[in-house]
Amino acid sequence: MILSLFVLVLLQFNINPYHLNVDRWSAIHNFLSNLFSGIYPYSAQTHLGGYGSPFPIWQLFHIPFYWLGNVGLSFVVAVFLFTDSLRRLYSFQHAFFCFVLLLMSPAFLYEVCVRSDLMTNFLICAAIIMYFRYYHISLNNNTLLVGLTIGLMASTRLSAVIPFAVYFLYEFMNIENPQKVKLVLVIASVFSFTFLPLLLWNGKMLLFFEYNPFILQSRQGHLLDFLLFIPIGIWLALTWKNSFRKYSLYTAVLLVLLVAVTFIHNMCLNHNFSQLFESAYDITYFCMALPFVIISLTKAIDKKECPSTLL
Repeated sequence: MILSLFVLVLLQFNINPYHLNVDRWSAIHNFLSNLFSGIYPYSAQTHLGGYGSPFPIWQLFHIPFYWLGNVGLSFVVAVFLFTDSLRRLYSFQHAFFCFVLLLMSPAFLYEVCVRSDLMTNFLICAAIIMYFRYYHISLNNNTLLVGLTIGLMASTRLSAVIPFAVYFLYEFMNIENPQKVKLVLVIASVFSFTFLPLLLWNGKMLLFFEYNPFILQSRQGHLLDFLLFIPIGIWLALTWKNSFRKYSLYTAVLLVLLVAVTFIHNMCLNHNFSQLFESAYDITYFCMALPFVIISLTKAIDKKECPSTLL
């Protein structure tokens, strides 16, 4: 596993990022470059002329890798957390099997080569949820910790909230009302606080700039998409019960649906069904689901459900 990661790092360093037609890496690199130069970071353009959409916590998470000269190296930490959480929750065999499946995926290799941070984000989401499961962290006995974690992960990208919503919704419906209020307030407060320094620095740029991160992360969606997506999400979140394999599968389904419904709706509006593989539709967003697809493919059943059998 270490050797494989070392080869991937070498591969990444041997590709000139400025020759790539993908600017996720420079959306982070140029943000941090501006930040350390005393320039408002969300004014930074990528090497392709766009603007960065990642939220503050995700940008700050990449500071060590920026200092190493390559923000794409964050994938190493994400893969380590993902496999370690699987090892703790199930076994080393499960962790190794998931690692092999990850390496077999052209989508993962693509993400590494272009220094994209998208799948890294969701590998970390999956890892955090598996750590929660391993250490029996729940809303009932760890409301503050769960709220703090969700608030911080919401400040990476908005879609990162989906795995946590699916995991905790059933429990949320069954806890006391004061705990519900506490959880919502903690999430909202943490999320808002992460933007406070940027708001005080240049509130107009943060909130009213045409390409601010809120607009960039939500501009492709439509209200009708959410009217379809939310009921399906609620139904799936309330039906996985205690099967972690079902949880992983349902989360993957929701993440795929989020992208697919948005794309199909935009195709209908713009009458451009022939442009699926062009820049108008970034199909790499489907990569968000891959960590959860891999977990479900290993058929790792919660030990509480089936302590002596691996189905």
